[in-house]
This record gives sequence, structure tokens and C-alpha cells, in this order.
Amino acid sequence: MKKLYLFFTGLLFCTGLFAQHNGASSFYVDSEKGDDNASGTTLEMAWKSLDRVNKQVFKPGDQVFFKCGGVWKGQLVPQGSGSKVKPIVFGSYAKGNKPVIAAEGKFRDAVLLRNISNVVVRDLDISNKDSTVKEQKTGPTGVCIMAENIGTITNIRLSNLYIHDINGDNKKGSKEGHGIYWDCQGPKNSNIENLLIEYCTLERVDRNGIRGNGTFGFRDNWFPNRNLVIRGCKLQDIGGDGIVIKAFDGSVVEHNKLFYIRTRAKDNAVGIWPHSSDHTVIQYNEVAFTQNRDYSNDGQSFDIDGNCNHTTIQNNYSHDNEGGFMLVISDAINAKSWMTKNNIIRNNLSINDGNNRKRLFNFALTTDSTLISGNVFYNNSNDSVKVELIDIEHAVPKNVIFENNVFQFMGATKGQFTKSAKQYNALTWRRNSFKGNISGKEKLSNMTAGDAVLTDKNQYPWRLLKTLKIQ
Repeated sequence: MKKLYLFFTGLLFCTGLFAQHNGASSFYVDSEKGDDNASGTTLEMAWKSLDRVNKQVFKPGDQVFFKCGGVWKGQLVPQGSGSKVKPIVFGSYAKGNKPVIAAEGKFRDAVLLRNISNVVVRDLDISNKDSTVKEQKTGPTGVCIMAENIGTITNIRLSNLYIHDINGDNKKGSKEGHGIYWDCQGPKNSNIENLLIEYCTLERVDRNGIRGNGTFGFRDNWFPNRNLVIRGCKLQDIGGDGIVIKAFDGSVVEHNKLFYIRTRAKDNAVGIWPHSSDHTVIQYNEVAFTQNRDYSNDGQSFDIDGNCNHTTIQNNYSHDNEGGFMLVISDAINAKSWMTKNNIIRNNLSINDGNNRKRLFNFALTTDSTLISGNVFYNNSNDSVKVELIDIEHAVPKNVIFENNVFQFMGATKGQFTKSAKQYNALTWRRNSFKGNISGKEKLSNMTAGDAVLTDKNQYPWRLLKTLKIQ
């Protein structure tokens, strides 16, 4: 993972100041005073339209600046690739509100980055709402990164974007909408390497905030995307899923805030989760108020989903998620989809999760090797409900260890263990603490005595314990 961070550090350095490279040009776009017949290379000779920008084939080091306060109705589809040291940059100039690109449902993607590499898109306001219909049935998207029958595209950075008001279908399938979406299509194996999504805000998006597809994420044709970082983003009022890491090997999702996820979808949706992905690290995020009004599945803050290997979920703050804290699940297990295995869930703080769905943890179908260590599961709500602490359904998981965790229920809500002895035999318990209104502990087998001891209390999220007055 160190190499991944080195790459992105270099990318930030070479683009952060928009330094001009020899042989490269700066272009300006002014929606009010621009002229598409002008050169575009000075403020006085700015272009006017997205069509003019889309006709230009840009070279490494070129920079395209949209004037703040300007509004463009249509689609941005850049042509040309940069190089690793000379990316092509699309950004803003002057003072005022972010430049607006509004597709208005007339295009599937407001911004489409198709088969291009070494590109930065930053500081734009992007929407794709068709106000004439309740839900678009075309899969409307804010920003789409597409690798189509090309092999590998690389080094795409999305930064400080405001993506909002995308009214796609909230039902899973080809019609659902996205804020940021990556897609890889063939027939030639194609993928995306080094995708950085940082400091973006997404609001009122139906169905998904940030996610991609899994065309080459099947194990019998495994050609995954590689090296994804999603950091410092804020997602709020998302109709379905928040962040879905799809068909990636090597991802870091960190320091994001997700509030009010699954606000309109009636099928399964979770705050943050990987699918068909390996070596995923999800850390230092806050996920809250994920909805589960209809008592259907999901609505958790986190999920380790089917066909995943080596997932780590650590140092997150999860609270008031109606469907619970965690789902661990496999898909159908075959040549295409492996059993979900080698999971680590550690040092997370969960507060008042699961009250509406009435469960905290959910293991579904057969998974293998899950370590749950050093977490605090705290509930002090006034809801008079009983929450199943460890729900096991459809099959029994293998090799699950609960180690050094604190379960503490201090309000009207009660935690309980009601599953069968056969199901609980899959769980090993080492030095866990159970405090307050918790029943059924006597059903747990494979118990090692001792109380949990939390470590590193000065790091996130443990420093919140004192603020929240949790002992």
C-alpha cells in the first residue's frame, strides 16, 4: 500500500498549483462572454461552450479552466490523455460559485472520461436531474470513468467536486443512477488503475453515491481494477448505497462522512462495502443514519460482501444505523465467485446501531475466517426493543473469532443471543466484556474468560469515548 500513496503524493504535487509545462496550453471557458471561434488561450479569448471543449484533443500538460459562476447545460466528454508528470487538468478560474455542468437528463453522464488517462477533474458543480420525470430510467450519472475494450487506463483524479441531484431509479439494475461511477467493458479485458476520489461532496443522488461495475471481477476472468483511494468525501441523502468498492484489488476508503444512506431504496443497500474485491481497507470513516424503515435486509453501516478476500474494516465511527453495524456474506460459491474470507473488523466504535432491524451483526451464507477484535458496541437509546447481537442465517460461517470486544447496553434497548447451539459453535469468544441489558450469554460456547482491554485510546475513534461519556 505504500507504493499507492507514493503515486498519489506525486500526482498532487504536479497538479496542485496548475504549473504550466513546456509545450502545453491553458484554455479558458466563459459561458457568458466566451466565443467558440476564439483561440480559448487567454481570458479575453475564452471559449463559450462544452461542445467546443469536447472537440479539442488535449495534450499532456494542457489545462482547461471554467469560469466560476458560469453555467453549462450539457455534457463534458474530454479527448486526449496526459502523462504521469503532465496530466490534463479540468478546473476553474476567477472567484465565485463553482462552475456548473448540468446534464438535465439529456445525457446519461454529465462528465464522461472514456479511455483516457492521466486526467484531473476538480472544483466543478455537477448534476444530472431530469425535472420532467420522477426517476430517469437511463442510469444517469454525475461522473463516469470508462475503460472500454482498451486494456488499462490509469491515473484519474477527481477532487473537490460537488455532485448532486441525480434522479435515477432506486431499484438495483441497469437503470439505477450514480454520483461517481466506474465501468469496464470488453471484449478485451480492460481496467482502471490509480483512481483517486478526494474531498468530493455528494447529495441527493439516486441510487448510488460512489460505485462501479464488476465486468472483469469474476474469478474465472479475473482482471480487476487496481489502486483506489476514496478519502475526505461527504455523502448525504443517498437513495441507495453509499460507497461500493467493486472489482478492485487494493483500495483505501478513509476519512469520509456518510449520513442518511438508503433513504429511498427498498432493496438491499449499505453505507460502505466491497464486492468482488481484494485487499480493501476501510478506515477512519463516520457512517450514520443509514435507513431501514421497511424491515428488509441491509441498512448497515458496513458490509463485507461476496467474492471478497482480505478486507479490513478498522477505526470507524458508526452510529444510529437502523439496519445494524455489520454484514458479512458470500454470494453463490463457484468458479466465478469465491467464498468471502480473511476478514478483519477491529477498533471500531458502534453506538445505537441496529434498533430498527433489531440486529447488530449479520452473518449470511458461508464465509471463512473473520476476526472481530477491539471494538465497542454501545447502546444507550430509549427504544424498547430487543436487538439480536449476532444474527446467523442461511448457513453457518467458519472460523469466526470475537476477541477483546465490549458489548454494553445501558438504555431501554436490550441485546440478546437467541440463535442455536449449532450456529454459536462457529464462534470463538476470547476476553470480551458484556455489560448492562444483555441476555443469552450462557448460550455462547468456546468462551475464554477475561475482560476486554481497549488500547490506543487517543486515536480515532477511541478519543470519542470520553466525549460521549462511555466507560
